[in-house]
Amino acid sequence: MRVNAMLEYQNLLKLDKEKALRKATEEFVAYYFYEVFKKMWDSIPRSGLIPETPGEKFFRDMMIYEVSRKVASQDASNLTEMILRSLHSQAYQRTR
Repeated sequence: MRVNAMLEYQNLLKLDKEKALRKATEEFVAYYFYEVFKKMWDSIPRSGLIPETPGEKFFRDMMIYEVSRKVASQDASNLTEMILRSLHSQAYQRTR
């Protein structure tokens, strides 16, 4: 009975590590897209007719980050999976 419980604990621990690695990878991809989208937004010419307020800038940054998180978790899942596989293989080689 104790051996089975120990194996279940090890599997759960491994599962949690994988979830944590997936979450970290998604956050990395989200930050990457955030930087890309922010540069895209900054490249749009401004007329200066209406001055930008700090609140507008703060809200826009939050909006861009949330869009980036959605893209990373749904639309860019191929990129996330590719990075995740690369990290898995590196982690496996280190534990050998």
